[in-house]
Amino acid sequence: MKLAEFLMELLQAHGQVLLRLAALLGEEEFLELLEQAEELHPREDNAEAEKVWEVKTLSRLTASPGDTAHQSFAMIQGAVHEMNLPSVLEFYIWAYPHYRAFVESGIDLSFRIPRLTATGAPSESGVSLVEEAVAQAKEWFRKLPIHPSQAAAAERAAEIPWLRFRTEVLKRVGKRPLGPVY
Repeated sequence: MKLAEFLMELLQAHGQVLLRLAALLGEEEFLELLEQAEELHPREDNAEAEKVWEVKTLSRLTASPGDTAHQSFAMIQGAVHEMNLPSVLEFYIWAYPHYRAFVESGIDLSFRIPRLTATGAPSESGVSLVEEAVAQAKEWFRKLPIHPSQAAAAERAAEIPWLRFRTEVLKRVGKRPLGPVY
């Protein structure tokens, strides 16, 4: 599986979360929560932690000859546009912190998530990338200042797309998608 395909799946899951939460909470209220979350939890600029994450992530990937980062990004753009989200929600797709970490790093989007290690053993790269993505999704959700009376329903609505994401990506990297997501 190409990194670009992984990121497409990630953005599609996040897009579904945005749509589900907007439907549950009301679009205006949800957009207000998104804005409040940004104000309450501004993105930290920690260059050292970002570099460590980049090196760790690069160690999980392999080069993919013949593909270019430009083609990979065009593929991601096409997938996001196919979601037909309202423009304000599309903005929040592109602003999703975990996606931005990949795009703003030096990681080439045309890299692949290997099924096997250099020794021929099954690779755990896909599993670790999926688990990290799900953990990041949980962290993003926790930052939303959702009223306690709506929190349980919102969490259930948000976890379904990530369960699908986990299942789909693990299948595509050759792993059995068992285990809890949230």
